[in-house]
Amino acid sequence: MQNRNSVFQSAVDGKFYKCSSNVAAIEMNRKFEAAGIVAPSDIEDIQAVTVLQEVLGLARPQYNLRNACRVVAMDNLTMRVDVATALAGKEKVAPLEEAEIVKQAYEAVNFDLWKNVVHVAAADESQMKAAHGILQMHINDAARDLARMENKQIAEVLEDNITEKVPGTAYADWGATSSGVSTNNPFTAIKASINYIHGKGYPVDFMALHPTIYGKFIENTWVRELVKAGLSSLSKDGGYFTMPGYPTIRIITDFALTETPTSTVGPIIGSSAAPGAVLGKGPTMAAQYRNEPAGYDAYIIRDWLEPKVVLDDALDMICT
Repeated sequence: MQNRNSVFQSAVDGKFYKCSSNVAAIEMNRKFEAAGIVAPSDIEDIQAVTVLQEVLGLARPQYNLRNACRVVAMDNLTMRVDVATALAGKEKVAPLEEAEIVKQAYEAVNFDLWKNVVHVAAADESQMKAAHGILQMHINDAARDLARMENKQIAEVLEDNITEKVPGTAYADWGATSSGVSTNNPFTAIKASINYIHGKGYPVDFMALHPTIYGKFIENTWVRELVKAGLSSLSKDGGYFTMPGYPTIRIITDFALTETPTSTVGPIIGSSAAPGAVLGKGPTMAAQYRNEPAGYDAYIIRDWLEPKVVLDDALDMICT
């Protein structure tokens, strides 16, 4: 097996670099060192860069739950990040009075990024016999799986670490009807969650839920009235809703979230600006190699990341 070239994309500056050492050394040192930016003359490196760009480009629209987090870019795989959480001002300052200096509040978050890997390979026989581009088909699959893994991991972290804040207004089946009219109003629980989070000083900007629950939400007659009034815009991929006196809430749907709400898990209301959750996004590496004895060309794409719940008060779960 011959390792032709290896490049990585910095999460901080977005540039592509050639790795100065092999993958094993990089993983052991848990640090990337750039031997130089990939230049047009580095033809083999450009091939790896092209695949990496294509994989990330295809995957980007599918990173649904990344929108529920504040993304912090980092090129070190272990890192402490101080996330700004709150700044309190001084009210009703009298004339000629010096306002008290108030320090910005920070939450120290320690990251130890893990690695998601997709291996794209095309056998010689497959490439020579196929009527279609085998490598392109593998690239499409790689993009889909990178996004699937990230969404799954963010969903697990959110659902495992968010506590229910307003137990008095539980989730009741948003799809239940009686004589053609929805039995339960989703906004009863949603408004309670928004009020709680706003009461803590954080702006609510998203609701994340499984597509099945979203289907019940958009078919609910209470919600339909808001759509008719022009206060909501809903589509198969999500949308937004707003109510008089409430902010605009973006809807995020993903199959990685729990489909059937329980006493501990359900739709998530939160503030990505607070931030309720942070996604530590590390570099992404692509390595191209040729396995001559086995007879195939391959690429390996490695993506480092770690999601964390930072401010639980900026997130709420609507449970049963």
